[in-house]
Amino acid sequence: MAANIYSDNSSAEETYPMQMKVMDQLSHIIWLTNQRATGSPEVLSGKIGVRKTRLWELINMIRKSGVEIAFDRAVGSYQFTSGKKYSLQFEIEELRIDKFGNDY
Repeated sequence: MAANIYSDNSSAEETYPMQMKVMDQLSHIIWLTNQRATGSPEVLSGKIGVRKTRLWELINMIRKSGVEIAFDRAVGSYQFTSGKKYSLQFEIEELRIDKFGNDY
């Protein structure tokens, strides 16, 4: 997952508030999953401050990146089915913009 952040005087959160919020939510889900501390879907949605439908969307984003994640009823937490631990990383790339505002 890559995030594009333009070089200007505003912070990334001011420029891309929604993208940064999603990155924070995904990062929190991944961290809690690594700790086996998500709790039920209802509890996890409360921990990250979203509705359950939004939680499903976020979990599907993780799945689309190729990471298998599932809820383990015995443990009472989401787990990565591979048994591995994950982290969310993104790149900050320099964008070259011409005088017309087009990146190249």
